[in-house]
Formats: sequence, structure tokens, C-alpha cells
Amino acid sequence: MEIPRDVLYGDVLIRLSGNREAIIENYKGILLYTNEEVAIACKKITLRIYGCELKISYFSGSDMKVTGDIQTITYLSNGDICC
Repeated sequence: MEIPRDVLYGDVLIRLSGNREAIIENYKGILLYTNEEVAIACKKITLRIYGCELKISYFSGSDMKVTGDIQTITYLSNGDICC
């Protein structure tokens, strides 16, 4: 039986529905939240979502949904400066 990488290493999972919705799993916290940028702390990276009219539709201890006009998604290693 093969263990999925996200479970084994705690990797972040991102599911996109076009450019209007992103579901992020395995995140640690929200670092920045504006209409144009959402920065999310993950185990090994910081995930940054840029766009227009961004909104966190819901979040729980394990996943969140970001909606709006998503234009760019970037990753920063945890050693890099964020925000």
C-alpha cells in the first residue's frame, strides 16, 4: 500500500476550479488577507494568491476555499521573506 505524499510529508494540496476558486488543504495559518492578496503559511512553503475581489469563503483546521478572480499563485520556501 502506497501512502500519498501529502499525508507522508505534510505537503500542501491545491485544487483549482478555473481561475475563480482554489481549495487549499494542509495549511498552517493565514498570514495576510486582502481583496488582492492572500498569503498562507504551509509546512514547507508560503503560498501567495494574487487577484481581484479575493475572499476566503471558508476555512477550517485542515482546508480553506479562496474565491475571486485568481490571477497568480506563487510559492516561497519558508526560508524566504514573506509579506
